[in-house]
Amino acid sequence: MKKMDWVIHFIIDQYGPGGTVDNHTHGMEKYNHLDFQVVLNYKKEEVGRLLNTMGHRVQNGERFKAGDMVKGLYLDCDVRLDLFWANGRSVLRLIVPDPDNIFPEDPRCQAPYKYQTEKMFEI
Repeated sequence: MKKMDWVIHFIIDQYGPGGTVDNHTHGMEKYNHLDFQVVLNYKKEEVGRLLNTMGHRVQNGERFKAGDMVKGLYLDCDVRLDLFWANGRSVLRLIVPDPDNIFPEDPRCQAPYKYQTEKMFEI
């Protein structure tokens, strides 16, 4: 495995709708790629696993764009990438379906998952 040459910021004192938080990478520009963001308030180990896995995949030559469905992060579901403006730049936000595999645009989506597509952290 190659060395991780990006950083992850966990912003724990700024909350969005439904208790969402701003977790994101810096450094994907080295690969001519957008950085990634996770807004679910998961434990830092899980956020790190998700963001580092995406970073390694980019480092190994994969390219992602808004609307892509990413396989392999979870065994039971795909994760969607959506484009957002956050912290003064465009990022690809990982949108994780709820435990019933329902994405936020479906009114049946459970909290906190249903808040992932709301605009937040748009400094």
